[in-house]
Amino acid sequence: MRTRAFLKGIITALFSVCFTVNANVTWHTITPEIQFLKQQAKLRFYDSNQVLIEGKECALMFDASGDFAAVEQLASTLKQRLKTPLCYLVGSHYHDDHLLGMAVLQAQFPKAKLVVHQQVAKNFAHVQRAFTDKLDSYEKSIELSYQRLANLPKEQQHTWREKLTLAKQRLLRWRELSLKEPALIISEQTKLDLGDYPVTIEPYHAHTYGDLTLLADNGQILLGGDMVDSLPYPGHGQLAPWLNALTQLAQSKTITTILPGHGEKLTPAMLAKPIAFLSTIEEQVKAQPNAPVKELITTFPITIKQSYQSDEIGERAFNIFLEAGLKQAKTSK
Repeated sequence: MRTRAFLKGIITALFSVCFTVNANVTWHTITPEIQFLKQQAKLRFYDSNQVLIEGKECALMFDASGDFAAVEQLASTLKQRLKTPLCYLVGSHYHDDHLLGMAVLQAQFPKAKLVVHQQVAKNFAHVQRAFTDKLDSYEKSIELSYQRLANLPKEQQHTWREKLTLAKQRLLRWRELSLKEPALIISEQTKLDLGDYPVTIEPYHAHTYGDLTLLADNGQILLGGDMVDSLPYPGHGQLAPWLNALTQLAQSKTITTILPGHGEKLTPAMLAKPIAFLSTIEEQVKAQPNAPVKELITTFPITIKQSYQSDEIGERAFNIFLEAGLKQAKTSK
């Protein structure tokens, strides 16, 4: 049992640094121009989906994984796959699992323009610091794993020492990177042309203080980031404008497919689920402004709760997201 505990500790500490095979996204063709890079179901709340759009003259990448080794693998795939230059890197918002991996893509595609919301640009020094902090956490994980290594049986130490050596090499490589300043700052609806393929980027205050969505394929495909997730994380959310935006998108007569930041692709009608989740949080806090969060959790409608708890991962995520949302709603009142 003791050996298993040490082994589990090493695996946990090195997950983001050493392993990419099990973290691979799957590529889904949405249209001839759009590829949906969907994260594994077991990682759907841990890391982000990404979307690649390629027109006749330019390609655009919407979001980047928070797993830097996976982004390196993606960059290699893009170099083999793309028929046009990668012109734009769009970060849907500032969270680590959507924006920090852009540093890897910037290094591999130095001419690509980073595109962010105006508020993200205004606080970009914080994002750059988050990149450094993430590398610092990797280094601490490696140091901790070396300490644990001595407690493993000798026959297992060689294999894990090799993995740690690889992790150190990757870390040294990533230490040479930096998240470069955005080249295109979005404060209003902005149109880009990828070569006989126009797209429209729209800024919002919703899931965070600065979200971007992208409409493609003549307005039929929406890249919504975490703003349109089936189970949305409301811990940093602006609930009233967020609900207003989701309601408008749900009523769209043009959009047919929604590609979220996490989870499976959606239709506008399926936005009823996150709308119900967020609106119930807002209604509960409004009806009982002085009730503690723990009490509000116990009285949250069981029907909404059950709709999200399809597996253990979904159950854990729901509980965390609900608590974060209730705290955010109480803070913003």
